Amino acid sequence: MPFIASWMLASALQRAGLQQNLLTFSQRQHGVFISAPASVTTGQTVDVTATPVHFYDPVFQYWVELPNGQFESSGPYSPNPHFSFTATSPGSFQVKVYARESNAPSNETSAQQKIYEVNSSSAPIVVSPSTQYPVQLTANEPIVRSGQPVTLTADPTSSLAAGDSLVIMDSTTNTVINRTTAPGPFQVSVSFNATHSFLAEIVNGSNQVVGKSEPLTISWETQATGTNEGHKNAAGQTVSLSFSPTGVVGQPFTVQAIPIGFSNPVVQFWILAPGGSYTPNGPYQPSITYTFTPKIAGTWQVMVYARESTAPPNETSAQSAIYEAKSNTHLITILPSGS
Repeated sequence: MPFIASWMLASALQRAGLQQNLLTFSQRQHGVFISAPASVTTGQTVDVTATPVHFYDPVFQYWVELPNGQFESSGPYSPNPHFSFTATSPGSFQVKVYARESNAPSNETSAQQKIYEVNSSSAPIVVSPSTQYPVQLTANEPIVRSGQPVTLTADPTSSLAAGDSLVIMDSTTNTVINRTTAPGPFQVSVSFNATHSFLAEIVNGSNQVVGKSEPLTISWETQATGTNEGHKNAAGQTVSLSFSPTGVVGQPFTVQAIPIGFSNPVVQFWILAPGGSYTPNGPYQPSITYTFTPKIAGTWQVMVYARESTAPPNETSAQSAIYEAKSNTHLITILPSGS
């Protein structure tokens, strides 16, 4: 097709509102570039920017490879060409961005993915310890679900003097979490249900603070397993439960998940028998119903988690907070057999 005829066809399709991705990708060379700082210090915010090429209405998804080899996602595709995260530990990070048209099919096949999706090269970012602080305080996860543990690591940049102690403080409640005179680094596990800030301090024998780290804030963002309140995920998707308020020992009892806003949800049910502990019905699966046979009478608890089938498996705690929605926890009365 001559160039002018090809251009006229593309223009006519645009005027008709028929900007099909396949046509776009076959006639234009799509691409996306990423810009990021080459180096930052711990605790500093890292800002990256995506620059799309030959897109009509692009959406983006950013991925960060941490120094330990794990990957963190920015969440679902978004039209925002900017993404920020905090470098909570020193090391080498890699960040890249994927781009696609906003009207590209969701939950696409591998073949469709090759058609609609392009990605940038990886941008390396070196995170160095901040030289202005004599103690480095880092966390293995910056965003977690409520109640999940986070490991804090305090590492003095030089050996402690005689009589000095290394202290990790919860600056939100102004309480000491741990204190040691041993040479660093040392670690401590913490778990809360809300956002907390922390400091690592060097304290001398007279209990005077002679050095401290940068503040470190951890966000416990969503509810934990077993709590009464449900929560939506970062995309605003929710899930609720449909069930009968009573059942009978020895008779099958069915609960049904009602996912809202999902394209292709998978769910996982959790059941708590009287005097027992929460037990899942297995891995995430597409079936929205679950049937079990209660063996004892009393008050049972049931809830369900939901996520997109395309969410990454074996995700980190931070990714769980992004992709996972939870129903309220409900009570079910199981009556003795013969009732």
